[in-house]
Amino acid sequence: EWGEAYLPDKPNFYSSSNKSAQEAHEAIRPTDTSITPKRVRRDLTDDQYKLYRMIWERFLGCQMTAAQWDATTVLIEAKREERSAKSDGDDSRSSHHALHSSALFKATGRTLVFDGYYKAVGLPNGDGMILPPLEQEQRVGPMQIDPTQHFSSPPPRYTEASLQKKLEEEGIGRPSTYAPIISTIQRRKYVQPVARGDRRLMATDLGKVVTDMLTAAFPKVMDIAYTREMETELDKVEDEHHDWVTMLRNFYEPFKANLDRAHDEMIHAKAVTEPAPFDCKKCGASTMYRFGKNGRFLSCSTYPDCDYAAPIDRDGSPMEAELTDILCPLCGSGMTKRHGRFGPFLGCANYPTCKGIVKLDPKKQTVVPPKPPPLQTDVMCPKCDAPLNMRRSKRGPWLSCSRFPKCRGRVGFKSLDDKQQAQLEAALAKHEAANPQPKIRTTDGRVAGDDYVPRIVGEDAPANGDASVDSDAA
Repeated sequence: EWGEAYLPDKPNFYSSSNKSAQEAHEAIRPTDTSITPKRVRRDLTDDQYKLYRMIWERFLGCQMTAAQWDATTVLIEAKREERSAKSDGDDSRSSHHALHSSALFKATGRTLVFDGYYKAVGLPNGDGMILPPLEQEQRVGPMQIDPTQHFSSPPPRYTEASLQKKLEEEGIGRPSTYAPIISTIQRRKYVQPVARGDRRLMATDLGKVVTDMLTAAFPKVMDIAYTREMETELDKVEDEHHDWVTMLRNFYEPFKANLDRAHDEMIHAKAVTEPAPFDCKKCGASTMYRFGKNGRFLSCSTYPDCDYAAPIDRDGSPMEAELTDILCPLCGSGMTKRHGRFGPFLGCANYPTCKGIVKLDPKKQTVVPPKPPPLQTDVMCPKCDAPLNMRRSKRGPWLSCSRFPKCRGRVGFKSLDDKQQAQLEAALAKHEAANPQPKIRTTDGRVAGDDYVPRIVGEDAPANGDASVDSDAA
């Protein structure tokens, strides 16, 4: 079809340098290469055609000759044109042009000499810079110039995908262990996403402490080269009948000595404290970093004599509580913005004397007004036969299993008959009247709705959401 230049002298064979690759799967290939995608297009659906075309092109391409590229460097000399004018005897003016070099631009890329297997699979998109054909001393014009300044930057943070690739490159683990490794370090809070919705991972304070302690106690085991060597030794036991007793003895004897020493000397990672460069705002003593259930925080070094504590930011600086314009629904005092394990919330400024809390939406940062407890009904869950709870939402009443989250059974309220709907509506109204919830008010007497973003006292008031003036407060 395309000529002998596209057919190699010998069939192409492929092998992987990754010893842990699972290569036992049979390839998917067309039964007859003469059955081209164009030939069967009318007999296939769109999805079937795309799938067959991909299989046909990839199979054919893998048995064709390689493409040939020329690495090219282009030097473009920018010249400034200057004009000078002279007067002759006839008062006519003749212009003289002079070219002066002002800058030299360099472009590196490649040009395609022979397309090879690209004849079947098509040219790649964005695979390096492909330069157009150029000639010596060819005049070119600038289409667009975007001057930018570049600074050296640290290596990019790992994502789950790039971390798995790094494990594979270093020979750590096997394909079946990559997912458990990555999930374990996240479950134990050794790493966490940089921000909500961000795929990049960052080491937590706990992860850094655990890593330092393990590296100090087990320097040989924590070495990447040692892990790779252990994988090689295990392969020898499997493939070459290596003496596994000697291998285990060489590993376990020094490891047990380090393990016994660690049991005697090593403390729990969360008990590790570190001096902080700040003074206690209550007693003036020095402070230190400690670990709590929500991570690392700043604490007075004289604890428990002084109970000063403050959350810290990513740099370790204390984050003082920010007073908002929301009043505590329990005692009427101001409320401060805080951060907990479930995200931001508002806590009473008089804590721990008053433990009033107002929830905030984790994405919108808006007030979540308190709602009455759910009403347990006599309607049974279709999944587990437990009674359903009834709640009210913006779209009306809805029913869900009382055993949530163990059971996620639900029943549509509109699917009930009219009589049952009326009975449940009356019961829910009576239940809400018996369990009134306090209104969330601002310092100027308004009622904060579920679209209201609390304002930090001292900051300029932003355009805010729903906050209506209460007639009684007015």
